[in-house]
Amino acid sequence: MIEVLFGESEGGAMKVAKNYQKPDFDNGATTCFGKKLNKYEFEKMFDGKAVGGNSSEVICIPFMLDIGDINVSIENEYRKELIFDMYTINGIDDTSISEDLEDVWKRYLNEIERLKNYAAQGETIRLWYSDAPYSMCGFYYVCSILREYSCKIFVIKLPQYMQLSDNIIEFYTSWSEIDAGMFYKFLPLEKELSSREIQSFTYNWAELKEEKSTLRAVVNGKLIGVTEDFYDHIIRKEIPNGEFIMARLIGNILGKHPIGVGDWWYAKRINKMIEDGELMVVEKKKEIYGQVLKKA
Repeated sequence: MIEVLFGESEGGAMKVAKNYQKPDFDNGATTCFGKKLNKYEFEKMFDGKAVGGNSSEVICIPFMLDIGDINVSIENEYRKELIFDMYTINGIDDTSISEDLEDVWKRYLNEIERLKNYAAQGETIRLWYSDAPYSMCGFYYVCSILREYSCKIFVIKLPQYMQLSDNIIEFYTSWSEIDAGMFYKFLPLEKELSSREIQSFTYNWAELKEEKSTLRAVVNGKLIGVTEDFYDHIIRKEIPNGEFIMARLIGNILGKHPIGVGDWWYAKRINKMIEDGELMVVEKKKEIYGQVLKKA
């Protein structure tokens, strides 16, 4: 089974999940954030089971397709620069970093080719997606690729919540929130996509491209094109009176509004508010997340 995910962290977690093994309490690390764990705490923390298979069967398509012009080919320099901007927005400007990012980009493109090769070979493919905009966009995009192949396609959509016990309900936004050992719990939600469903999702992707928007959001469960300032009201709602650090503002936004939008996008929009004179820089820092700001 080939697993496809749409974010770096969740893709990495799935690689571990494929052949997950609980660490050995007697021979492994037993300290967490300075606290010595007892065996019960250790076993509970690392509880889990393997999804099955090996890490080579995991494909990650982390192209942030909720952002930017999707009428431009994903392989184009445009998408590459957009992703590089995400990695370097916090003021990182180093030749070695740029070289590393070039390698990252080549790996991203190779993942698309791996997906096509597996599909052409008739391998069974399983897509793990959620209502997070980047994930749903990636899901639609991959469906538009796989429609040309006759391989079997299964999906597991992350539920909004899962009841873990009589008294505990856990809410989710994206697969990046799921520990490697816990992916197996969602396997019962798997369903096979029919050719009609694949065509429908492909059509959804084509519709989004026709909208020619540069931002996509999930509204009432539907992925739609929106204006670039769509999330600005969330930022304004959390801007405090007096001086504040950008990183703290972004952290508050992410904590209070878990809608699957990354810190990079909020930082980009905060910078736009600075450019427009809505916010002003009180203390400039090399790493912009550390800048001290206030309302103009």
